[in-house]
Amino acid sequence: MAIWVSRYSNKELLNDKYYPVGISIGQPKFPLGYALKEQCYSLALKGYMLNMDLESFKPAYYGKLEGIGTERIISMVKRLEQKAQSEGKDLVLLCYEDVRVPEDWCHRTVFAEWWAENTGEAIKELPDPTPPKEKKKKADNKQPAKAVVKEDNGYQQMSLFGMAGF
Repeated sequence: MAIWVSRYSNKELLNDKYYPVGISIGQPKFPLGYALKEQCYSLALKGYMLNMDLESFKPAYYGKLEGIGTERIISMVKRLEQKAQSEGKDLVLLCYEDVRVPEDWCHRTVFAEWWAENTGEAIKELPDPTPPKEKKKKADNKQPAKAVVKEDNGYQQMSLFGMAGF
C-alpha cells in the first residue's frame, strides 16, 4: 500500500482504488465525482498562510506541524493509512493546486517533504492523466485608466458642522 498526495480534481480518483482524504481548510466547492472519506484539518494550512510565498510558507507550516507534534501527526496519518488498507485502497491526501504548473505549489507537497524528513518514507504525487491547465496570461497591452478631472464650477461643499462652528 502507498500514501499519495494529489489535487481534488485529479480524474484518477474516480476509480475506486483510493481512500481520498482532504487536507485543506474547507470542502471543495465543485463536484468531485467521488466521495471524500474524511477531512483532516490538522494537516491543512492556517488561513493566514494562504497568501504566503513558498519560502515564507514552509517554515510557518513546519512550525504548525511541530506544534501538533511529530508523533501525533505520524500516528494520525498511519491511522488513515490503516483505514485505507482495511478497504484495500491507497490513501490519498488532497488539496487544490495543480503542482504540474511550474509556478504553482501546494502545502500537500510541503507536507510530503516534512513526512520524508521525519519518517524516511516518500509520499509521491498521484499521477494525473489530465493535461495541466495553463495560467491565463495578463494582457500587457492594457492602457492605464485616465484620471477624470472635474471642472471647478465655483461651488464649494459646506459642512453642517462647519456652519455650526464645530
